Amino acid sequence: MKRYFLIPVLALFAIAANAQDFDTNPTLKVDNNDAHFTIGARMMTDAAYYHSDFTPLQSGASITDARIRTSMTYKDWYFYADFGFGGGKFAQKNIFLQYSKEDASGNNHAIKVGYYNDPAGSMARLTSLGSYHFISRPGSSNALGEGRELGITYKFTNKNFTAYQGVFTENQYNKIDAGFNGLTVSGRWLYRPIKDDNQTLHVGVNARFSHLGGGVAYNNTLKKTLSLGQALETYVDEDNQFVSCDLDWANNVFDLGAEALYHNDKMFIRGEFMYKSVTKKRDSETLFEASNTNIDTWGSLAWWEAANPIRTNKFYGGYAEAGFLVFGNPYHYDLKEGVLSGLNGKALEIVARFNYTGLNDINKGEYFSAGRNQYYPNGYMEDWPYASSSVGGGKICSYTIGVNYSFNKYVLAMLDYTYSSLKKDLLPYDKNFHAVQARVQFTF
Repeated sequence: MKRYFLIPVLALFAIAANAQDFDTNPTLKVDNNDAHFTIGARMMTDAAYYHSDFTPLQSGASITDARIRTSMTYKDWYFYADFGFGGGKFAQKNIFLQYSKEDASGNNHAIKVGYYNDPAGSMARLTSLGSYHFISRPGSSNALGEGRELGITYKFTNKNFTAYQGVFTENQYNKIDAGFNGLTVSGRWLYRPIKDDNQTLHVGVNARFSHLGGGVAYNNTLKKTLSLGQALETYVDEDNQFVSCDLDWANNVFDLGAEALYHNDKMFIRGEFMYKSVTKKRDSETLFEASNTNIDTWGSLAWWEAANPIRTNKFYGGYAEAGFLVFGNPYHYDLKEGVLSGLNGKALEIVARFNYTGLNDINKGEYFSAGRNQYYPNGYMEDWPYASSSVGGGKICSYTIGVNYSFNKYVLAMLDYTYSSLKKDLLPYDKNFHAVQARVQFTF
C-alpha cells in the first residue's frame, strides 16, 4: 500500500492530541489511509565538573541519553514505543497502547495498558526529561518516587479535574528469583482552579500502595528487599552511595504525595512533598531454627527476635522549583498529562531549585560505628543486641541555579550549578559537593 508524507490539518490534530510522550511535535510523519505514524529521536550529551570534601566524583562527559521513538494513531487508538541507548546499553522505555474518547461534555476518558510511568510516581517523574527545565530531576523524586511499571490505568480529564489511577505489577518481565510478581495500586488526582490560555494553577495529591512479592530464598524463607537511593542530581557520575539504603524484609510500601504548580507566560513555580512508609515481615521462627546449627544458639525465639529487631521505616522528601523566561514563547501547560511543557522555539530562561531527600530513620540515642557500619541502641558499642532497626541512608539538601538557551524547537543548551550538603553517619567526611554541569540536547 502506498505511503506518502503529508501535513493535513486532520493528521496534525490526531498527532498533537495523542503524542504526549514526545518532547516536541514529531517532524517525521507518515500517513497510511486512517493510520498516522510518527518517528522521532532524542540525544543528550552532558559534561560535568565536581568538587567534594573527601570522596571524589568522576568528572567528565557522557552520552547520558539516546532514544528512538515512534507512535501510531488510528481513530481513537494510540500506540507509543520508546527505546533507549544511553550509557552504551539498551533500555526498555515507554511502550503502551491507549484508547481515548471525548464525551459530549468535553470530558476525556483514556484507558492505557503497557509499560509507562506510575501515576503516583511524582510530578517530576511524569515529566519527560527532555522537557524538564533542569539537567536532572530533583533527587527526592528519584529516591522516593516511582518510575515505569507494567499495568493498566484509567484517566479522566477535563479543564478543571484529572483523575488518573491504575493497577501495576512489580516487574515488567516477571523476572524474580523467588516469590511472585507483586501488586501495586496507585493514583494521582489534580484540581485546576485556574486554567486559561495564559496561566494555570493546579494542586493535587497522589497515593500508592504496593505489596512486594519477589525476593530471594534465604534459609528456607522468602527475603524481600527494597532499595532506595539517588545520585547527586547528575548523570555523568551516577554514584548513589551518598544517599541510599537497602531495606531487608520489606513487605508493603505506602506512598503519599502532594503537589502544586503555577505558571503564566513568563514564570513558573512548582513543588512536591513525598512520604514513603515501608512495613517489614519475615518468618522469624524459621530463621531462628536455622541459626541453631552450632553451640552459639540464641536459646529462645524471643531472644533471637530481640537481637534482630525489625520495624516500619518512614522517609520524607520534597522540592521547590522556579523559572523565569527572559524571552521566548510563553510557558505551556500540558492539560492531559498535568505537567509543564518544555521550551518551544528560541528562548532563554533562568531557573532555581531546592531539594531535600531524607533516607535516615534512626532510633533516638543510638550510637553508630562507621568501622562496623552498625548502630547500637544503648548509646555505645556492645555485642548485644546483635542488630539495630535504624536506617542511615543519609539526608541531603541540594541547591541548583541554571540557565537554559533554546536555539530552536530542536536544539537546547543547559548550564547548571548545584551545591549539595550531605549528612550521613557512614560517610562523616563527605559533607559538601559542588557540581557544574552542561548539556546539549537534540530532539525531533
